[in-house]
Amino acid sequence: MNTRKDNISHSKQRICDHPGCREEGTFRAPKDRTLRSYYWFCLKHVQEYNKNWNYYAGLSADEIEREIREDLVGHRPTWKVNHLHSKRFKDPFNLFEDILPQKPETGRTKEKKTPFLATLDHINAIKTLKLTPPVTLASVKKSYKALAKKHHPDMNGGDKQSEEIFKEITKAYHLLCQAFKD
Repeated sequence: MNTRKDNISHSKQRICDHPGCREEGTFRAPKDRTLRSYYWFCLKHVQEYNKNWNYYAGLSADEIEREIREDLVGHRPTWKVNHLHSKRFKDPFNLFEDILPQKPETGRTKEKKTPFLATLDHINAIKTLKLTPPVTLASVKKSYKALAKKHHPDMNGGDKQSEEIFKEITKAYHLLCQAFKD
């Protein structure tokens, strides 16, 4: 890593990398996304370069989203907490009982509760299905069945409003079922 003294001593020997400019190149700017090689510009040209430079240039929307998501955790691999529930992870005080799979009790398993990290979409889905916490998979299925029967287009003579409500109910049901599978 360059120290301030190194930058000053090297800057006297550098000329701005902008074509045709003969000013001193005292400011560095990245050449690409690797951030390992740099241009050296004068103040005027580094400002111009920074206005036009886009770190995400050339990436698709999915690649940009993945890059942003990975940046949240410092580009380190992460695992869901459920993967920690094994012989190497003990929870003697049951601090994670709401989010870890339950051990069988006398041949029956406890119903998995609403996922710990509920998003706004999950909350809206719970409201759409007219549920109250704690939400279980069985309660999701029961509510969906009742509401789907009530708002199904065939039961309402093809009413467009009922059809839209039915679509929202179905969307909410699938979202919550997916949350219980994860």
